[in-house]
Amino acid sequence: MEPARVVIVGAGLAGLRTAERLRREGYDGAVTLVGAEEHLPYDRPPLSKALLVDPGPVAPPLLRAADRYAELDLDLRVGVRATALDADRRTVALSDGAVVQGEHVVIATGLVARDVPGWAGVPGVHTLRTYDDCLALRDAAEDAAHATVVGAGVLGSEIAGALRTRGLEVDLVDPLPQPLHRVVGEEVGAFVAALHREHGVRTHLGATVAGLEQDAAGRVRAATLDDGTRWETDLVVAAVGGTPDVAWLRDSGLAVADGVVVDADGAASAAGVWAVGDVASLPGPRGGRLRLEHWTSAGDLAATVARNLMADLRGAPRRAHAEVPYLWTDQYDTKVQVLGLPRADDDAVLLAGSFAEATFLVAYVDDGRVRAVAGAGMPGPLMRCRAAVAGAVPLDELRTLAPWERRKVSA
Repeated sequence: MEPARVVIVGAGLAGLRTAERLRREGYDGAVTLVGAEEHLPYDRPPLSKALLVDPGPVAPPLLRAADRYAELDLDLRVGVRATALDADRRTVALSDGAVVQGEHVVIATGLVARDVPGWAGVPGVHTLRTYDDCLALRDAAEDAAHATVVGAGVLGSEIAGALRTRGLEVDLVDPLPQPLHRVVGEEVGAFVAALHREHGVRTHLGATVAGLEQDAAGRVRAATLDDGTRWETDLVVAAVGGTPDVAWLRDSGLAVADGVVVDADGAASAAGVWAVGDVASLPGPRGGRLRLEHWTSAGDLAATVARNLMADLRGAPRRAHAEVPYLWTDQYDTKVQVLGLPRADDDAVLLAGSFAEATFLVAYVDDGRVRAVAGAGMPGPLMRCRAAVAGAVPLDELRTLAPWERRKVSA
């Protein structure tokens, strides 16, 4: 058995940021960082944006240059998957036969792309989660005239926009009434739908794919909706979300429910075990539990866990995780940004601008209080709403503050 003071399982954004933050906090012990992919830790957002559009050769968008890993003094193991965890002993079994033990174990395994039942393995059907997935989809797009994107969440909408920008005809399908509906609701979702239609994407909202047709070689050739609408297609992208990568934790003894259950400190149900990133199931600010599949949230929770891990080592008090969730999505030339966590039953109130001009700020209000803000073309004003969202201030108070208005600073 190989000893290691801290073992981080998952070499994506959250795992790497945890290692970096531990060093910044003064941790000088051994750190093992384990990643299932062959690549050094890389950034995922470009996979559905620039990398998918770019027709030329591309490399993984590394989060840290290869020549800078020596600064972290890591035992970095890529191309190796964790296969089991003994939470009581804090031992991690790896696919290469090694077993590593840590005083602390941080789980950062993220998500795996969800397959549509019956579509997995069908030639011409793709998912997009990894860099290798992106390369496969790019290659397929080279020889395609038409793409069908199933799922109009953040990922699916970005993929549809990227493939349309490449010149493919695109049909976008989702059972919800608008794109990004779970993220931004009806009004902003309708704005995103209009963007897609303006760029020539055919949207099928409130619809589902009833079936795919294949040619004699088994390759997908057509899609049919539940209302009988049919079209021919060269490739299909299933962008129907992801599931937490927790199968390897089946016999670990950890509490797992739609991710690794953690408390407000980022600590899992066994002493010395933590979770960060998409795989962590956190207490929600309005009750229940949630996983934050946002780029900024991965780094924020990594910082909290590294700080609290160090607090445990030093015998100091922990600090509960506190953040205002933030996400952005690039839809063609428009960046849609969201502060906070809108819910479907929140009231969407236009604060400034207009949807027609693609410059707007919208508040999401629950019981008279601002729970989230979304916008486009107003990045500064949106960010100046952070304190209001964090404090869930009354809507009238936010309107009085009016952070979207320019004010002269007196001398």
